[in-house]
Amino acid sequence: MEIKWKSYSALTKDELYALLNLRQQVFVVEQDCPFIDADFKDQDCDHLLAYQNNELVGYLRVAKPGKRYEGPEIGRVLTAEKIRREGAGKILTQEAIEFCASKYSNYEIGLSAQYRLLNFYQSFGFVPQGEVYLEDDIEHIKMTLTPTSNHKNFFQWRLGIHPLLILGGVISIGIIGSSFVKEIDVSQLNWVAKIDERAISKEKYEIYLESIAQSRKTGLIDSDPDNILERMIDEELLIQRGIDLGMIENDTEIRSTIIQKMIGSIIAETNDLRISRQDLEDFYSVNKDLFTPSPKLQLLKLSFKSNQTIAGNQARDLLIEGDLAAAKQLAENEVISLPNVLLPAMKIREYIGPSLTQIALSLEEGEVSELIELDGNFHLLVPLQKIISSAPEFNDVYQQVESEFIRSKGEELLDEYLEDLRNWYDVVKANDL
Repeated sequence: MEIKWKSYSALTKDELYALLNLRQQVFVVEQDCPFIDADFKDQDCDHLLAYQNNELVGYLRVAKPGKRYEGPEIGRVLTAEKIRREGAGKILTQEAIEFCASKYSNYEIGLSAQYRLLNFYQSFGFVPQGEVYLEDDIEHIKMTLTPTSNHKNFFQWRLGIHPLLILGGVISIGIIGSSFVKEIDVSQLNWVAKIDERAISKEKYEIYLESIAQSRKTGLIDSDPDNILERMIDEELLIQRGIDLGMIENDTEIRSTIIQKMIGSIIAETNDLRISRQDLEDFYSVNKDLFTPSPKLQLLKLSFKSNQTIAGNQARDLLIEGDLAAAKQLAENEVISLPNVLLPAMKIREYIGPSLTQIALSLEEGEVSELIELDGNFHLLVPLQKIISSAPEFNDVYQQVESEFIRSKGEELLDEYLEDLRNWYDVVKANDL
């Protein structure tokens, strides 16, 4: 995927037409939300264009400070449907954050997020502000991100901190940003420097030059181009050296960071899902148990040793006759007794285990179980009180159903992605040889 940043005035007619067309495909057609996309705000924005095989497949825009919010605003974030399982949405958002932090380093970054994407933007550090509001008849919420040292100008090195300390984050972002490196022919890239086979693209270099030029009233000075290139080479050298030293293989913190970022980028694609009410109703119909409150029981359990079957049967007869006190006298004293109150089934399971809990749930209120043999002892169960809640109405748990639906789709995406990786890479188990 090739990424370009352009001001409005630098956009060609074809580029402007393509980005408006893609925005309409996603926001108007796919999301079934008719609104005026050409809102006369594009003139005050920088535009990110992401291409794959010369086709526009991703886009977002960054409004200048003072237009809607005090700082820059990220908006119109989208990816074409065919690449939404490749982590592109997260890559574009991270690119926008770095662009804002570099070009407008002293400002808070803002965005008006669709409320369903709250978790996606929180994964980058954005914080919700105020109440949910309707924008184009869709729930939105304002979110802000205060750039930290990790988001400051790419070239602002901090004295006293060894550069290797930042390798974990840099390596993880680099890996995500260059998914399936095998498909890239480095020799064909338009580059300004190479470290072994790792290239620094000319476009990235020019973006940083432009950001420095715009951040200074006087623009670039003669030494800037060479100094900036040297700093970029330094960082690539540190990354490469970190890899050579086995930091990815041996540093658990870096490995954990990479894994979490990869999983996050994969499941974040659920934020681009088009979810209809019918999808949710079908999901609810199949998974009603997920949304039905757990049964509650006030349960009596009497236990007997393996040689006390006679006493156990006598106690059962007494329970059937209603003589609870006499039945308890025949039983063993419990080390941990069930509380004499209504408890959710999951809580009862903690006291008596899954097998006895399952039997207790199958009994009617007041019914005495047969003598149950388990782990060398015998047990009697009596549900003194039993409350089974019916499934709630769909509308009453709509938000829960939507969240669970998205979570399940995220698990499916992750499973599919991992299966693709197993087909992509050669996986050999020693025991299979």
